[in-house]
Amino acid sequence: MMEEPYRWLEAISNRREYVSEKLKSGSPVFAVSLADGILLMGVGTGQSKVFELHDREAMAALGHPADIEKLRQVAVDAAHVEPFTRDAEDVTLRRLVSYNLSPQGKAAVRATFLRVVS
Repeated sequence: MMEEPYRWLEAISNRREYVSEKLKSGSPVFAVSLADGILLMGVGTGQSKVFELHDREAMAALGHPADIEKLRQVAVDAAHVEPFTRDAEDVTLRRLVSYNLSPQGKAAVRATFLRVVS
């Protein structure tokens, strides 16, 4: 029983090292502001990392494809629901991140550090 906290800390450390290693091999995404809008461009031959969310919103991601898809789906759903409750011009990335994506991200991180009690 005394080694349980050590195992938990070791698991967190291993997860952190795993994520760091995966991020090192990632390829960048560039964003350029132009007169007609913003250009997002992913570099690499793998899966696309740039996704359209709505008419004027897009996102780029790096990570595990299943995690990216879940995050993308939440963002797409939120971007399509928001115009029904507000003016379409009021739907911004800041609003989507603050009220839809951020709470889910916090919950995912919190779940990592919570100890499971059976």
